[in-house]
Amino acid sequence: MTFLTTSDGKPVSQFSACGTKPFQSASMTPHTAEAKIDFVYPEVPFPSILLYETWGEENIRAMVRYHHGLLRKSTIGDLFPADDALFGFATEKTADFFVEALGGEQAYTPVHGHPVLRMRHFHITIDEKGREIWLMMYKKTINNLAMPAECIEEFWNWIEPLSIRMINRRTTVAQIERHSYSSIWVKQ
Repeated sequence: MTFLTTSDGKPVSQFSACGTKPFQSASMTPHTAEAKIDFVYPEVPFPSILLYETWGEENIRAMVRYHHGLLRKSTIGDLFPADDALFGFATEKTADFFVEALGGEQAYTPVHGHPVLRMRHFHITIDEKGREIWLMMYKKTINNLAMPAECIEEFWNWIEPLSIRMINRRTTVAQIERHSYSSIWVKQ
């Protein structure tokens, strides 16, 4: 191999690491581009069994059905199956997840495995706007179905960060807007 020398006489290889082109940099120090992360998932604190014990499985299932009904009529309604039977299946599958996550019987995991929310929803686009609608429809659902007041904060503190884990397509590099319990709920 032939060597070139710098102005002070030090040898410099004429080939780059790939062996084809001379170095174009005045510096021989390797450099890198900084790592970029579009967002970091927040911690998701799962709720205790308070809601399940206070409200019961049927009310939790009714909550999911009501919420999905609102979503189906919203601007993101096209994310759901148009067929009523398929929509019902998807809704009950979600209800199974909520019942299990909130302290009820294992109705979801034995049948469907680990939730892996982003992967399970990857066939449909869930972006920041879709997440906002999903979350605000839960606020409406909680109010309209009169969730027990002592359960709302714990439930909200679970679904708010959980909703971020469903985003599978980013449309902006801006930070994802967070909606803390204290910023959303006014105590009466």
